[in-house]
Amino acid sequence: MRVLIAASAVVSSAACSSSGDDVGHGMRHASAPTSAHGPVTGGSSKVPTRTQLTDMLISESDLPAGSLVSSQNTSPRGKVTADDAACQPLANALLFTSTSAGSPAATVNQVVIATGAGDGAISVRTALVAYRDPDAVLAIDGVQTAVKACAAGFTAALNGTRTRFTVAPDTRAGGGQQSTGVVLTDTVDGSRDSNDVWLVRRGDVVAYFVAEGINGGSVPLAAITVVTAPQVRKMS
Repeated sequence: MRVLIAASAVVSSAACSSSGDDVGHGMRHASAPTSAHGPVTGGSSKVPTRTQLTDMLISESDLPAGSLVSSQNTSPRGKVTADDAACQPLANALLFTSTSAGSPAATVNQVVIATGAGDGAISVRTALVAYRDPDAVLAIDGVQTAVKACAAGFTAALNGTRTRFTVAPDTRAGGGQQSTGVVLTDTVDGSRDSNDVWLVRRGDVVAYFVAEGINGGSVPLAAITVVTAPQVRKMS
């Protein structure tokens, strides 16, 4: 999302701590979430630290020649508030946060400019978020639920400007132990601006990927997997 990327600012280590004031905390589901394969739980007994998450981030050596990591430890200051609370998990996923899970234990993020996929340079904002069990599952479960509940779209205030989002599930998202994807398209600046959002979980860590589509469409699969595939492998 162009407005959110333009509003990026360096996040201090304090902002990425496990403070109860972290953005994205919310009520947890009353019952254990399930996937297509039945009940799902986090995969580790010890939640990764911020330092460990940083070590998991991909570097330019993990990407095709010509790609680069344009910035690290940056996060949009923007705020997206959905009119319908049921759709808020979709709005928050754009900001690497969750209203379906508790406060994250640690967060790191970066912007990757990937080339070499035959579709030009693609900017992918990436975050690794460590949750306490079972919040990693709840974060993805919340997005999946919101995609169904908000299939007709939703209206939200984007940094104070109201816009309509269309919602389309992206079934191409995959990898890890659990994953989900959605394409959110808005017209806040007068043109169609689509954001392909993928969440992929390994254990207690959720990788968030937000890639801007071309001409309002979804991001070509080969372009986004240039970033998602090596990142998910590095989380193992």
